[in-house]
Amino acid sequence: MNSLILLASLLVLIFLGVPIIIAMGVAIMLTSLIGAYPIQLFAQILISTASNWTFLAVPFFIIAGSLMNDLGLTNRLFGFARAGVGHIKGGLCHVNVLASMIFAGISGSSVADVGGLGKIELKAMKDAGFSGKVSAGITVASSVIGPIIPPSIAFVLYGIMAEVSIAKLFLAGLLPGLMVGLSLMLMTYLQAIRHPRDFPTEERATLKEYVAALKKAAFALLAPVIILFGMSSGFISPTEAGAIAALYTIVIGFVYKTINLKKMWTSIKESILQSAQAIMLVSLAGVIGYIMIYERTPYLFAELISGIMTSKWLVLLLANVVFLVIGTVMSATAGLIILTPIFVPIIVSAGIDPLHFGVIICYALQIGIVTPPVGVGLYIVSDIGNMKLEDVILGALPYIIPLVVSLFLITYVPQLSLWLPNLIM
Repeated sequence: MNSLILLASLLVLIFLGVPIIIAMGVAIMLTSLIGAYPIQLFAQILISTASNWTFLAVPFFIIAGSLMNDLGLTNRLFGFARAGVGHIKGGLCHVNVLASMIFAGISGSSVADVGGLGKIELKAMKDAGFSGKVSAGITVASSVIGPIIPPSIAFVLYGIMAEVSIAKLFLAGLLPGLMVGLSLMLMTYLQAIRHPRDFPTEERATLKEYVAALKKAAFALLAPVIILFGMSSGFISPTEAGAIAALYTIVIGFVYKTINLKKMWTSIKESILQSAQAIMLVSLAGVIGYIMIYERTPYLFAELISGIMTSKWLVLLLANVVFLVIGTVMSATAGLIILTPIFVPIIVSAGIDPLHFGVIICYALQIGIVTPPVGVGLYIVSDIGNMKLEDVILGALPYIIPLVVSLFLITYVPQLSLWLPNLIM
């Protein structure tokens, strides 16, 4: 009963537009008063949850992504992608996707992708003759890849809450992330065939131009390789990987002579604020998880669903529907933190691998960045591109199709997620 009060009050507050952290805090306080839970117990859970050593990976990855933008390294990544795929039918749309895939290997955040690379991509596409709708649509859609290709802040949070190896999650997201990027490129290619005037193509880069672009971006391209190799080999932990990513980005800034102490300090301050918000969300989720487990709510849900749905594929279908709906009204991080404690016992009882499920939930909720009314990416692109929100939404709509198709392939072909971690680890 108390857990139902908790969930009901939380959902009501969220739909009323109350900020998620305040909504979670108020729901916990209300449940504490009604259920006669000792408030000091919740304080202990908050502190113990926030004290998790692995959480330090989150601010480090946020800092790395922010510094990549502020130190001008994203320009080099975009230039490399442009030299590689700008000549393919669809032009800079493919460059946009490839640049997001590369940047995802450093930042682990869709917001960092769309906020940093987005400015470069929108300007380049406008100068090349692309319409605002097309450039905005592919820019926001490609940012979904950010938390899927490792490293990933979402995987770090899920791994902590579900007690799943973060190194394995990073490996599990690699092939699905590449598949999502290729599906967006395929959609672009098909649109370019139908409407060639809307998708101008560039001249193929010469070998000399390609090598020059590769040299400019070489050190930045090494970052994801170092992070993934270090974690998959067991040499470094997720927290150490985050620290290395942040430090390596600063070193690259010195190598490229783009370092600026003022910009660096601004990036660090902004990253600290974002990290504090993420850690507070996870700490409050720890209290919510404690209440629900104490009340046995997830296990009751698991028994109910297993009684109705005998197939694990139907359970996954239900989960995906829930994630896609929640993603339209709640940020991906908030949805992940609230839904993980509820669904993990359900999928375990249904015989679903938590590693595979981690990729599903992290990706499905990220699709919400493209969907109104709460699609954060839509608002960011509208702001940085000085565009009407409705134009950004119309531009993004065609790309929801490959994103959702990719979700169901990831869901019903488990080996896309499990093959690589099983092979290497």
